[in-house]
Amino acid sequence: MDLKLQIFFIAFALVFLTVVLRYLVIKKFNLKYALVWLLTATVLLVLAIFPKLAIWAAGLIGIQLPVNAIFLFAILFAFIIILTLTAIVSHMNKRVYRITQMQAILEKRVRELEEKIAESGKNDSD
Repeated sequence: MDLKLQIFFIAFALVFLTVVLRYLVIKKFNLKYALVWLLTATVLLVLAIFPKLAIWAAGLIGIQLPVNAIFLFAILFAFIIILTLTAIVSHMNKRVYRITQMQAILEKRVRELEEKIAESGKNDSD
């Protein structure tokens, strides 16, 4: 790998890792949701520092060109991230549905109590 390209990839991976860590510090990410991003940034940094790992991994799985292996791994990481985000959205959707139901029940109870208070106020004035 060309030295300029390797330096670019190292710089990109460091910036990416810094952004992810910064988001963790300022609480834009939850740790359990940011683990995939931390793993991705770490793998990018390791591959940028040791590009021969990509060549070794490509040979291990039978891919001729290391760049094709990197694209394959990038696609797999994208699938992992999409799967993780889908699970998070599904979980949050269930929570929102449950909270909406609980809020509707509470509103109904408040209306019933208000009606009872209004009725008892009418009975007291009679």
